[in-house]
Amino acid sequence: MSAFWEVVLSPYGLAFYGAFWVFKILAGAWMLRKAMLLLPVRAQVWTEDKLGRLKLLGRGPRRLG
Repeated sequence: MSAFWEVVLSPYGLAFYGAFWVFKILAGAWMLRKAMLLLPVRAQVWTEDKLGRLKLLGRGPRRLG
């Protein structure tokens, strides 16, 4: 079991772990954006507003009109 932890805690293991989480976050954001495009326009505006308030969306709230 110690050989396993040597690989996991090595610089390559830690780099792989970090890359895994970066990929997971980016893939999740991409899937969220694609799922939002399937919503009706009013639901898209509402969702973008809520994500903007939580600072999870890169741009500010979009105003209608």
